[in-house]
Amino acid sequence: MTSYNNSMNKRSAPRPESPHPIWRGLGCLISLIIPVISYAGAVLLIETGAALGWPIPYQLMGRPVVNPLLWKISSLAPLWTFIQSQNNLYAILSLALFFIIVLASLTSLIYAFMYRSVGAKRYGPLDAPPPNIKVKRYKR
Repeated sequence: MTSYNNSMNKRSAPRPESPHPIWRGLGCLISLIIPVISYAGAVLLIETGAALGWPIPYQLMGRPVVNPLLWKISSLAPLWTFIQSQNNLYAILSLALFFIIVLASLTSLIYAFMYRSVGAKRYGPLDAPPPNIKVKRYKR
């Protein structure tokens, strides 16, 4: 037996190359649900804040304005009409973006805690083992 061949090596089971399909479906649902929840929460919060007199910047309130040059594209006229009919659109979109960032961060943290608590191996079969270095204490 040569020094390069070790019969005691344990062979690990082959790791699948792609994640389980349920994780792809869950990720797809989360990427669709978070923006919808954020937009709905932003609409409710802006409407409540406007009714209660919260100090919301006046630049974000009101209806959006579309550049007159964009109205010359006749196929996009229904889109510009819809956008201009939305009240407080700038405030809603900015608050929805904030909610998206917060909810995505929370989702990421929850996933990290769950992944860590399951006890997945820290090092995979292709990772190098941690260094085993013994250092003597420094003496003068």
